[in-house]
Amino acid sequence: MAAVSDADSDTLMRLAAFERVRILAETHDHLTANDLKPGFIYDGQRLPLINPQRGIFKPQQMRYLLSVKTVFPKPGARVWYDDQREAHRQVYSGGQFS
Repeated sequence: MAAVSDADSDTLMRLAAFERVRILAETHDHLTANDLKPGFIYDGQRLPLINPQRGIFKPQQMRYLLSVKTVFPKPGARVWYDDQREAHRQVYSGGQFS
């Protein structure tokens, strides 16, 4: 049986993370940090979904960054990241991310 590469393992962890977020979203009107704080289980181990002190972070077990939350700026407030505009447009229009 072939060994799972780091990239493949990261992809499987990421899929488990977003499956957990999807399940949480089905039972909550909106997700809070408290909802996300317990993390998710992958291969019998708890992994974090968020770091309360950081927006985007890399769980120790993962190869790449993980981000499951966003900031919605107040109208007229500064947009910190250019990709916020496109992401928020997609969220508000119900569009799918590519």
